[in-house]
Amino acid sequence: MSFEQPDLNSENIYEKARSEAEVLLGKYDFVEDRDITEINPEKSKDDVPVFVSPGWGVTPESQEESLETIAGEGRKVLTASFSREKKIEQSDRDIPTAELQKALSIIEVINKKGIDKVDAVGHSEGGLNLVIAANLFPEKFRNIVLISPAGMIENDSSLNLIKRFIVDEGLQELKDNKNSDMGSFFKYMKEVFKYSIKGLNLSYEEISACAVANIFQMTKELKEKGVGVGFICGVNDKVFPIEEVINNVGKENSDYFVSTKGDHGSFIFNKKHALLAENLLDNMKK
Repeated sequence: MSFEQPDLNSENIYEKARSEAEVLLGKYDFVEDRDITEINPEKSKDDVPVFVSPGWGVTPESQEESLETIAGEGRKVLTASFSREKKIEQSDRDIPTAELQKALSIIEVINKKGIDKVDAVGHSEGGLNLVIAANLFPEKFRNIVLISPAGMIENDSSLNLIKRFIVDEGLQELKDNKNSDMGSFFKYMKEVFKYSIKGLNLSYEEISACAVANIFQMTKELKEKGVGVGFICGVNDKVFPIEEVINNVGKENSDYFVSTKGDHGSFIFNKKHALLAENLLDNMKK
């Protein structure tokens, strides 16, 4: 796989990366047990749990309501706090090291819980991590839903991405939440600040990877491996404006595309977005 050259023979690249990934999973402990969150529903409607891959700076605490909303629909929910310690040494690989580490963290959670297969939801950068994980280990994923995932803007730059995330989206989310639960918003911002300062160099690598990624090429490859792919995008998203996104979505790279009222962070703050993601997974199963 290559973010910058999507026409490369990705099958051979993934085959090589899969071998390395298996070695790395045996060598490192990417996720401590204490950093794994598991929520069991009162009554389960599906034996396949849902893994939620969080966006950049998002923790289980800052999106607790969304996780509980999905569990309330009868699905076991798994998620994790990703480590801010860089465990993998940099090397000449096609998958950015920072994103590979998070992708392998997802696989490690699945393995530690003894789960054969999951459905999954990936929000923002979490969508990029999730698609990498699923391309490396497609047998572990049934269907995935990507909510405003990273990599939807062609020829993006790190500086433009940072500006849209901090300034444009920050102001939009502040506006959208001023008449609702500001406590959730400020808890989220506190977690983002803590997340960023814990690993400044790692943060730079993650942002750079998000800017150059081509999520649509990656999901095209994933569909070819038999994993269902759905997209949900907010019409008020300032990080990945829907006007630029819709030109790149097609039947070759997605099974479902849903546009809905909301901004980039709506999955974190709005229970309706969590319900929409779970409902889409339910429809994809059928």
